[in-house]
Amino acid sequence: MIKNCFIPNKRNRYKPYLLRKIAILVYSFVLVAVNSFGGLLGIEQAEASSITPANIIALTNQERSSMGLNTLNTNSKLSAAARAKANDMFEKQYWDHFGPNGETPWQFIRAAGYNYVYAGENLAKGFKTAEGVHEAWMASPTHKANLVSANYKDIGVAVVEGVLLGKQTILVVQMFGNLTSEVYSSGGVVKSIEPKDSTTTKTSTQKVTTVKESGDIKSISIISPRSDSIVTNPSVPVKGAVSNISGEYTVDIVEGGKIVGSTTSDKSQWEVKKESEWSEGGHKIKASVKGLGVTSKEVSFVLDSKSPTVIKDTLDVSKEDSTYKVSFVVDGEWETVSLVLGNQIKEANYSFDEEKNLLTLSVDESDVQGIVSLVLADKSGNTSQLDISEYFVENSSESDERLFPVITLNLGDKISIGIVSVVFFLLCIEIFIYWKNGRLKDSLGDVFTVGLWWFVLTIAIFNGFGGSLS
Repeated sequence: MIKNCFIPNKRNRYKPYLLRKIAILVYSFVLVAVNSFGGLLGIEQAEASSITPANIIALTNQERSSMGLNTLNTNSKLSAAARAKANDMFEKQYWDHFGPNGETPWQFIRAAGYNYVYAGENLAKGFKTAEGVHEAWMASPTHKANLVSANYKDIGVAVVEGVLLGKQTILVVQMFGNLTSEVYSSGGVVKSIEPKDSTTTKTSTQKVTTVKESGDIKSISIISPRSDSIVTNPSVPVKGAVSNISGEYTVDIVEGGKIVGSTTSDKSQWEVKKESEWSEGGHKIKASVKGLGVTSKEVSFVLDSKSPTVIKDTLDVSKEDSTYKVSFVVDGEWETVSLVLGNQIKEANYSFDEEKNLLTLSVDESDVQGIVSLVLADKSGNTSQLDISEYFVENSSESDERLFPVITLNLGDKISIGIVSVVFFLLCIEIFIYWKNGRLKDSLGDVFTVGLWWFVLTIAIFNGFGGSLS
């Protein structure tokens, strides 16, 4: 029976059951049902999307790290600004860096309290995966310039779903910033001051004496992470440099007497990527050159990558007169909480019960405009965002009337890809059997019909994985 489903033979009259007209009809029905009415069938659409602020930031930092640049710190103010910008585009129905009334990216950044020296913005919409967004940005010279600029220190990302210009879509807003005029690189901070000549010193009589150095001292140093720093990326590589070492050499990273990573280089700079992620908490590491007895100074750093989050089961919104009270329990340590109300960013008035870890906010009814989001951040800059708009909709029956939910990388997509993959596999088997038995010429009509159906369907499905940038 299984053979008759997959392989052309005499019993199935050289037509596999899974490629017959009735099978094609069933495939088509399933695809339409899953992709158009998946929400009504209980198939979650947006939850499985891999487009999240954390994924976008991780991809950005991986790219920068691979190019020898500093990794960016997640900044809660930039995250709030990005969320406000996305809400503004949905509210006023535009797709641009600048709004119809002259709104600029910079006004959102300033409104969030981030008084930048350098700032930038990337936009994307209609993509299915974080990788797709990142690859598209890297393929665009203007967007890539932001991603790999040495001018930036901080980053904030918002991912918001809604209806834009008549189409359900996911918007990604990425904002960059630097509060100082310092330019960053893998070698640390390069300040914008006049460089001094390290080979001269001033004596007490104000005479200039030249210091002549000699010798051939081999050395190794760790440049990144910097000592006593807080790191938010659990995959952060260790970078460093050697001097007076020629040819190929091997660097070992040692923690607690154990080698946790190694690399081989023939250049003055090196980079070691740990095989597994760094664990949360403090770390003390050294770098050594294998076989030369050259060891760096110990560098200590703390990994803090966990964002404070709202425990949704504890979230409660109540209304007294013209004021909403929002209360929830926070999972993890936090330092700041912001409210994004439509396209406005407001500092939240809150009280905190340390014993219950319960945070309570007050929101004026007049401030509630469209999308309402909570932005939590800890002292290391780890940020989480939560859309709580549904809790402010008094008539829940009017909250969501759409029949066609957004299609993203979800169970529906997996079913679609699965079907076209199986059909392609069956077509390949069928063509091979026909060719082997000398029946290919007589069966070209059937093969062409199914092949054309498969081709059109595949183009339609994968076309949805694209998006647009601004």
